[in-house]
Amino acid sequence: MRLSEEYKKHRKEIESRLKEFSSIKDKNYLRELMFCILTPQSNAEKCWQAIQELEKCQLEEKKVKECLKTKTRFYKNKTRYLLEANQNWSKIKENLEKENPIELRNWLANNVKGIGLKESSHFLRNIGKSKNQLAILDRHILRQLEKLNVISKKTTLNKKTYTELEQKMKNFSKKVNIPLDHLDLLFWKIESGRIFK
Repeated sequence: MRLSEEYKKHRKEIESRLKEFSSIKDKNYLRELMFCILTPQSNAEKCWQAIQELEKCQLEEKKVKECLKTKTRFYKNKTRYLLEANQNWSKIKENLEKENPIELRNWLANNVKGIGLKESSHFLRNIGKSKNQLAILDRHILRQLEKLNVISKKTTLNKKTYTELEQKMKNFSKKVNIPLDHLDLLFWKIESGRIFK
């Protein structure tokens, strides 16, 4: 099926999900950041379960480790990252006032341990601050971009190639007339059969 037909079929669901993201209250931003810290190389739904469990208890190292142990990979490192993000939250939150999504994403990637460009982009999309300017280049998105011949196969992601591939996805987004944030969720729908986070 052509991409435009898929988009037409799922557009309302995509728009509804993005509206939910942009209406998230700032008191919930920290949990979205923590979720994005947990997701690398892990199942997103299990990571969200972990966040919901952690909300019911104090963020004590032992409890966090115990919770993450069965729900995410590299749980020891991620425990450390979560606790540090929580400790530094006031400084992180101040910087969320930056208007430029790319500047803000780069600041997060450079200043919050445990997240890079992908997770920072993911976090900003999930709190409605990506403004169709950030690509979340995870394996699902990369696979779709490869299938559509937007990018070549087996590209190693580093800071330089990330921004290059992001630009290719932006160009493709304009070409097919599907906003970048919409395209991301559409690819997720095609790959996994659902739109999650």
